[in-house]
Amino acid sequence: MTNLLPLEEKRELFLKNKERLAIIMGITSVVSLVCLILILLSINYYILAEAVFQKNILEQAEKSYKTPVFLDLKNSIQRYNNTLTKLNYFYREEIYFSEILKIISNIDRKDSIYLTDLSLNRIKQEGEENGIKKIKVIATGFSGSREDLLSFKKNIEENKDIKNPYFSPESWTNPQNVKFYLTFEIYNEYQD
Repeated sequence: MTNLLPLEEKRELFLKNKERLAIIMGITSVVSLVCLILILLSINYYILAEAVFQKNILEQAEKSYKTPVFLDLKNSIQRYNNTLTKLNYFYREEIYFSEILKIISNIDRKDSIYLTDLSLNRIKQEGEENGIKKIKVIATGFSGSREDLLSFKKNIEENKDIKNPYFSPESWTNPQNVKFYLTFEIYNEYQD
């Protein structure tokens, strides 16, 4: 099919077609944009309505938790939690004196050796979560002779529960009627 229209009319028709196409595209874009805005507005109103609903539920729940009975229960639970925390700390810090005294009393010593003073101190150390407490024992005493004290020292060093025994140098100066000063450590196991 041949187009017999003059060139200027062909251009006008072409421009009109482009103009119609631009108008159609513009209208389509505007309609799409309006639909998108309406959808977003409906979502916004839905979310606002849900927020108001949830806020009302929260206010009702808060009112039910502010009753005197509930507040008394909450306070008593907090007191018990504080007490249990303090008890847990107390038992973790506790030194079992009976176990340590049993270890010390089981050390074989001659009749001429007497302990005159005994002090137990817990040594704070990192890594106590492995279940071991380190106890430092400081003992002073009296021995009838240096040989008896040497035998006592040997028995202490052979005891597997006692670590790092140390006798002061003054403990070895007198051959008879020896006053000695002794320190050692005991690792006391505890359980959580």
